[in-house]
Parts: sequence; structure tokens; C-alpha cells
Amino acid sequence: MKKKAPPRPICLSVVENNPITPHMRRIVLTGSALATYPAISTSAYIKLLFDLDGNPLDTPPSSKEAVQMRTYTIRALERQNKRLSIDMALHGEGSQEGPASHWAKHAQPGSSILVGGPGNGKPLAKHYDWVLFAGDMTSLPAIASHLEALPSNVHGYAVIQITSEEDKQLLKTPDNVQVKWVIGHGSQLVENVAQLPWLTGIPAIWAACEFSSMRGLRTLFRDQRQVPHSQLYISSYWREGRSEDQHKVDKRKDAEAFATAK
Repeated sequence: MKKKAPPRPICLSVVENNPITPHMRRIVLTGSALATYPAISTSAYIKLLFDLDGNPLDTPPSSKEAVQMRTYTIRALERQNKRLSIDMALHGEGSQEGPASHWAKHAQPGSSILVGGPGNGKPLAKHYDWVLFAGDMTSLPAIASHLEALPSNVHGYAVIQITSEEDKQLLKTPDNVQVKWVIGHGSQLVENVAQLPWLTGIPAIWAACEFSSMRGLRTLFRDQRQVPHSQLYISSYWREGRSEDQHKVDKRKDAEAFATAK
């Protein structure tokens, strides 16, 4: 069966660029194509397209090799108003700053960018007794999207590592889902998740974060807590000291090695 071609990227324009916290900005985009945009799932994502110099593309690239793509969660889609909102974590300075982070800091209303997708977000397990979310600022928008979609009677945890105290956000959650903020970098995310009182019953776990933290959480969930594969989604969204393209290679090799070791 022939594989279905992905949707062609659409060109959208910036309407608003507003700070949410010191290290997170909300970009609101508009364009006529949004009036008939496909249905999206919880934590669905788009891809922003940049050239190899880090400039936003507003016309299709000559080839796949001439484009850099960066992935972001859709926070809101308003078809009637032709508006699409994404929250973008800011990281790095100067040569350490990626094209998307630089664009998020400087994008002005009226400027344009090509947007690919949408892609479907990763869902929670279908059946569970409680939930656990774990992530950092790169996955905070996806976690927020999942929390907003939970039934009101759900209980559990959301452990989120942020850059500074000022990066805390007011999240919409069920009353019995406890949000725990972890300030800083490194292994604190894994350590804080490991210290949580483990609840009774079957969990649904959704985790996405930096590569090393992902591997630490994976060991915790699968080896120590023995969480079944069907109840767990875990992924790395980035890796300290590596570009997104380099991280993709590392991620693929790690997945292959992990599958072989099982």
C-alpha cells in the first residue's frame, strides 16, 4: 500500500508574540488555511520550517536537505477566527541558541513562516487508575494540553522541571492532580519523580524531557516500577549540548540499543 504523502506546509503570519514567563512565549499565527485545518488531538503538534541559516521560510524549500524543522505543541486552534497558538520554550544564547528559540524572541506581527503538520499527539493509555506526567519546559505545553483534557475525577501527579521560579504557570487541572514544580537543570526531575508516593492501581504515564533525564525515568518506570509498555509513553525532546538534528540521531541509536537489550 502506497504511503500517504504528508500535508503540504502552509504559510502563516504572526498575529501576536507575548511572553508567558521569562522562558516561554506564546506565538499566535493566522492564515486562511486555518479555516479548514484538520481536526487535532490533545497535544497535537506542528513543525516550523527554517532554512539552514536559521531564517524562517515563507516559500517551499528546494529540497528536504535545505530545511530545518522544529516541532511545537498546538495550544489552541480557533478555526472561525483563523488563529493557531503555540507556546515556545526559550533556551540558549548566541551560538547556543537554536533557530526556533531565536525566532520566538524576535518574530514580529506580520512576519510569515511555513508550518508543517498537524501531527497527532501521543495519547495516554486507554485504561488507568491514576496519571503521572513528567517533563521540562519543552514538554510543558503538551503536559498542559493533556491536563486540560482530563476528566474532573482523575487523580495523580504532574512533575515539571522549569528554569526559574518565575516560569511557573497557572495550569488547569483536576482537583486531585498535584502539580510539583522542580526548579533547575540536570537530574532533579528524575529524583523528584522517584520520591513520589506510588499510588495503588494501574498508572497512565506520559513523560518527555531532556535525553539523559528520559533515560533515567525510563529505568525508573520500567525496571524499578515495572510499568507495562501499554501504560507508558516516554520520549526525549532534546539533548544537552546537541543540536536537534544530532539529537534525532542519538535518539534513534538509543531506541535501537534499548530494543536489542530487552
